[in-house]
Amino acid sequence: MAPIKTERRLHLQSESQSCSFDTTTLPELVAEHIATFLDGKDLINLGKTSKFWNEISRKNFIWKTLVEKRFGRQATSEYGSSEVEYKKLFYKLAASAVKKPATAFQVVHLNGKYLEKAKDSESEFGEVIQLNAVCWLEIDTNFIGVLPGKYSLVWRMKLDGVYVNTEAPISFRARPEKPSYGTEVCFSWKSNDFLEAQRLHGRGKWFEQNMGSFEVTTPCKVYVEITARITHCLRGGATVLQETRMASSNRSVAL
Repeated sequence: MAPIKTERRLHLQSESQSCSFDTTTLPELVAEHIATFLDGKDLINLGKTSKFWNEISRKNFIWKTLVEKRFGRQATSEYGSSEVEYKKLFYKLAASAVKKPATAFQVVHLNGKYLEKAKDSESEFGEVIQLNAVCWLEIDTNFIGVLPGKYSLVWRMKLDGVYVNTEAPISFRARPEKPSYGTEVCFSWKSNDFLEAQRLHGRGKWFEQNMGSFEVTTPCKVYVEITARITHCLRGGATVLQETRMASSNRSVAL
């Protein structure tokens, strides 16, 4: 019986060998079509496997397709020229998918009196949002093309003489565009939390505050906001927001 087993193994090996083929012999149009179904990281890795796939992975129109699939056609609509290097645009948008300056947010009452944009040499972006006094707080934005994964919502800020004359909570929230696309996080601060953070980190000192974790299960937009319906007043001598980012526990750069 032993020879029969040997023949069977050889037969199976022969079958597997007959099914293999060299992907570099694919017609170029077919290879290009396959490449458009990959994400950025996989396309880069594919380009390292051979000269053939390297040439495919460098094609500008393929990267344009990847940009539109992940970030939407509006991301390329302002670039009508074929001279745009869409691979660089993809990297730029991928970076902004997990990090955004506070000045890029929609800010209610950004009028120079209640909230204002201010120059800050210690900020990575050179400009920040400063809260002076407000009774209705609403700051929001969305991150497009966020890939599946577990994230932490992190705000970078500094407090200097903050005063909260209310017990109404200030909510820091992040949520996928649809409930079925993952979980959300909503972290609330009250007066004592601001005072404790100021005591812990020092007045006028930058610090990062982790507002909690959430999960994205399907590539989508993620909405991020700070809101409060305050009955009295939130006043910050220099309560400053620099940026928010979504720190990922399972990917260093969201390509």
